[in-house]
Amino acid sequence: MVQLFADAESALAISKGIMLGIAFASAALGLALVGANYMKALGRNPEAGKAASQIVIIAAMIEVTALLAFLLGAFLLG
Repeated sequence: MVQLFADAESALAISKGIMLGIAFASAALGLALVGANYMKALGRNPEAGKAASQIVIIAAMIEVTALLAFLLGAFLLG
């Protein structure tokens, strides 16, 4: 295990993989929470369907965060 981190290039690749994994998992969890809570609100109050455009904007903001993490990992770090 120590030999795996001895090379600086492999340590950078492992750290990029961990960073991207956390970023994508967090984005997926955020989208799941937004979707689940929107469906709960829609089930309780059918008039909440008017807020669909706001939900799409929030989901886009979450996806942009994941895209920025990908671009950081792919282009800036290596």
